Amino acid sequence: MSGAPPSAVDWAKALPRGGRVPWDELEAHVLRDHPRLLRLLGPAAARVQRSRRWVTVLMGTAAVIAGLIGLAVVWAPIWGLTTLLGDPFGIQDVDGRTAIPVAGISLLVSVVVQVVLLTRLATGRGSTSAIGAGTAVLAVLMLIAIVTIGTRQHVPGWEAWAFVAAATALLGGLVEFGERRPPTRPPREPVVRDTESPGARLERERLIDAAVRDLPDDERQRLLDDRRHALEWLRMTGTIGPEVAARAQRAPLGRLGASM
Repeated sequence: MSGAPPSAVDWAKALPRGGRVPWDELEAHVLRDHPRLLRLLGPAAARVQRSRRWVTVLMGTAAVIAGLIGLAVVWAPIWGLTTLLGDPFGIQDVDGRTAIPVAGISLLVSVVVQVVLLTRLATGRGSTSAIGAGTAVLAVLMLIAIVTIGTRQHVPGWEAWAFVAAATALLGGLVEFGERRPPTRPPREPVVRDTESPGARLERERLIDAAVRDLPDDERQRLLDDRRHALEWLRMTGTIGPEVAARAQRAPLGRLGASM
């Protein structure tokens, strides 16, 4: 099945040579077809479960929707500016009573985006979108167009939309400044703590052993062979040594991470 997680051997082949081996993740790929065991393995197994076909389809759908929303966000100020420009040859003037509110609404979309980006910057989650400078430039052009059309055609309320354009330009400039400003301090490495109590760990290992015993003998042997082939690949590429490979192979099925 194309959407299924890779086998343990395929996973081992994709692992960078010489890197640290995440043993829990290796065991999760060995047990990829056994949801009962995966539920007992923790976060590494959850990543393997998320790689199944239905989750992949859902994530792909979400990515498409997010892409469409992102396209709309980026396109909004461009569309607003185009509306204000009207006929580029000047043969037919744009109707300011319609064009200015339409452009203003597109600017409101940009304002929301800039506020979100500023919030991310304030909380230390920088953005590499480089959308701030582009939005600021477009907002300045739209400000000029709104002022020009609004005063020439005496459009009611054009001043409010001009204020929105100015605010969008300011926010875009702030986002660009925040993205380019060097960090005041280096990011701290996340501290990972094992919060599982010894009693809970022993109970989980007991459940794992019971689930492994419930497997048919031929299936249990197939899983051990899959793990052995992955370990042989890691040993052959020099990622692990012979002693580590032998110790890993002796680990009970389902408890490779705890054993290593």
